[in-house]
Amino acid sequence: MRRQLRIGMLGSGYMGRTYTQCIEHHNTRNKVVAVAGGTRAPGLAAEYGVAFEPTFSSLLSRADVDAVLIATPHAEHVDQVQEAAIAGKHVLVEKPMATSVKDCVAMIKTCCQSGVSLEVIQTLRFRGTFSRAKKIIDEGMIGQVRMLQGQSLATGYFSDDKPWTGLPLHGGAFLDMGVHNFDALRFLSGSDASRIFCHLTTYGESDHSGLSDMAQIVFESGAVAQQWMSYEVPSPNYPSSLHRYKVVGEIGSIDIDGYGKLLWGKENSWEEVWKQPKIDYINRPMESSRLEAFYLQTQAFTDNVLDGNAPTVSGEDGLAAVEMVEGARISARTGQAIDLPLASRCSV
Repeated sequence: MRRQLRIGMLGSGYMGRTYTQCIEHHNTRNKVVAVAGGTRAPGLAAEYGVAFEPTFSSLLSRADVDAVLIATPHAEHVDQVQEAAIAGKHVLVEKPMATSVKDCVAMIKTCCQSGVSLEVIQTLRFRGTFSRAKKIIDEGMIGQVRMLQGQSLATGYFSDDKPWTGLPLHGGAFLDMGVHNFDALRFLSGSDASRIFCHLTTYGESDHSGLSDMAQIVFESGAVAQQWMSYEVPSPNYPSSLHRYKVVGEIGSIDIDGYGKLLWGKENSWEEVWKQPKIDYINRPMESSRLEAFYLQTQAFTDNVLDGNAPTVSGEDGLAAVEMVEGARISARTGQAIDLPLASRCSV
């Protein structure tokens, strides 16, 4: 069994640099050996003292690359993941896994046939408030989950330094943030969604479509959820609402602020379980408080591959999040509740 996972980084933008920093300064048992993709790739490679590769193909041809981390525009994932799998490389791919259920299915099949691991980045699962909330739920401290409510509200659509995220080709804002929102609900409920109903619109003038939605979800466990996302909230935005989730169980409740406090409702009062240190992802993006969720996931991927463990966030998990977005779009277009899984997913 290899002691170190040698990673090729595909993508040199905001997230490519984020993951390179995580692997080089916060992880163990792995290292970045080469960088490819994007105009900033030569500079990123030089900054971290690793090789620069002019193409993805040349990156994959390196014998010292065991796995690739793909941090590229969403619509490019399907071809890149399959190319990596065919080359025998394990894959950690940024969310959303792909822009359609069909593409997710193809990626899973190719990785399975090639005998390589496939994991999908879903950093909310690794944030301190979310991971601690999940532990409380899994230990039965609030009983069976019955109801959930999620909010993702902002005064405008933000995309870091990735303006392409809002383009229809890459799924727009609804896919970009929707896979976070729906994965969080699925993660906290511990169950797959069985039905979704959604209204999706853009109220103001914008180059982006689908900036506001309200969705209702039924899970196989019997839990029900509401998800409210909008990038059209007038200033000032509601406090603590960028990633805010409430979970109601049969004997207790949880209030999760992804960038603030985790509160546990029990015995007629609220207990503060943990508070997230301040994150400034614009001015101080490489501080440990922001990077923690990212380096915990890259470490989990590394350990899973080296130790032969099951994926922490599998291709099927990535597919389920994209499927909920796709089902919500169909619901918004038809005005009907949509049963899940979608037919195309059944072929996995």
